[in-house]
Amino acid sequence: MYIALDIQTDFKINSLTDLPKLKILMENLKMRINKSQLARELNVDRRTINKYLNGFTPKKTKNKSSKIDEYYGVISLLLSKESKQVFYYKRVLWQYLKDNHDLDCAASSFRRYIQSKPEFQSYFSEGKRINSTQSSIRYET
Repeated sequence: MYIALDIQTDFKINSLTDLPKLKILMENLKMRINKSQLARELNVDRRTINKYLNGFTPKKTKNKSSKIDEYYGVISLLLSKESKQVFYYKRVLWQYLKDNHDLDCAASSFRRYIQSKPEFQSYFSEGKRINSTQSSIRYET
């Protein structure tokens, strides 16, 4: 009896997503997989190797728009050079938008949004804070 197996045997394991191919090969050859060695080579835990061998696939993230995208024009207008109002902190800008433009998001989400947009982040990175020039010298009488 002659059995021909159509199995690809020439591949390299570079990431966890390549493990199902290895599992198919090893099952057909009736061999066991050394999960500890794979874990050391891929710098992950051996239980993670086991999880991916059993068919785990990571969730795909959705490319959805943010709530704050609606306020992009308002934010760019407020942070432009033509604007008379100066915002030294992202929290103050967030509070202004919340009070005057009905922005409905958390402060941390707003800071992350500002940080993700280089044109907005550069406004806060420039360091427009005014150092107080008035200082008093203390002396003992």
